[in-house]
Amino acid sequence: MPDWFIVDDFFKRKPIIDWINESAEKGRVFWLTAGEECKSLAQVEKLLQWLVENEVKRSESVAVVGGGTVLDSGLFAASIYQRGLRKWSIPTTLLATVDAAIGGKNGVNFMGIKNYVGTITQPDFVLSDFRVFETLNERDVLNGWMEMTKHGLIASAALWNKMKEFKRIPKPSEMHSLIEDASTIKKQLVEADEIEFGLRKTLNFGHTVGHALESVATAQNKGLPHGIAVGLGMMCSLHWSASRAESQDIEGELISAAKCIEQWLLAEVPGTVRAIVEGVDLTTLWSFMKKDKKNDALGVQEILLREIGQATWNEPLSFADFETSWSNALGGS
Repeated sequence: MPDWFIVDDFFKRKPIIDWINESAEKGRVFWLTAGEECKSLAQVEKLLQWLVENEVKRSESVAVVGGGTVLDSGLFAASIYQRGLRKWSIPTTLLATVDAAIGGKNGVNFMGIKNYVGTITQPDFVLSDFRVFETLNERDVLNGWMEMTKHGLIASAALWNKMKEFKRIPKPSEMHSLIEDASTIKKQLVEADEIEFGLRKTLNFGHTVGHALESVATAQNKGLPHGIAVGLGMMCSLHWSASRAESQDIEGELISAAKCIEQWLLAEVPGTVRAIVEGVDLTTLWSFMKKDKKNDALGVQEILLREIGQATWNEPLSFADFETSWSNALGGS
């Protein structure tokens, strides 16, 4: 059992987990409000102050319980406190289970740029309970489904072929085996390239545009769910990949995948998609894309699909190609 806990305050408002309640009564829980606002150095400083005030020892362990933003901030604080505590990663959302909880990336936003400050330190334990997914709302399920989609597109045609059969995003109870497959893909990619020198970069598919959309939304004091942003980013990247496809068959498969993602998004959040497409300024979006962590001295570096299940990284993307791909992917949405 962990010694200390950093927990999404959802579980304070809805005390449904007994062992968290017992730890809170003992003063061993820091309640953290989920959302992009918690992913800041100011919030991390509060977490560190709490650890110091409670005289937490380096030999002790801390469990971080919650969705992706809570895991990002909480595990980052735990990874730098006294050069690192033992960490438990306990995701409570579908998105966190297939993404944030696996791989050891811990970090916060900085100067309006997504995930710009952080560490790569693996948790000592990762625990997940699929029963918690039944409590998620439709937006939370969409967020996780889009990351699962990305895993299939970059590394497993078999997973993608199973997912594309769904005309709408299914209920969590219908996707348990798909969740396991997607989590396995993330784990395998991380184990092959923990520090992200190469192959692990493919996990950023759709995220260059997606993170830029989130950064623009933050600058405008608007909220944008991660799954919607990444879904739109994948549509754009799929059309760009299709424009460079080696055969018409591959081109058709990539465009078909983009249309499948569009179908899911329009079925779930049509108003949000239309608002983004109608309100986007591509020059502003590009300015954030140029700040992406994957870039190098040559400019914006994107993830390219050679075909479904096969991705390459460090592929240069020009503004003209981005503009064309955005128009092809989203011009009619």
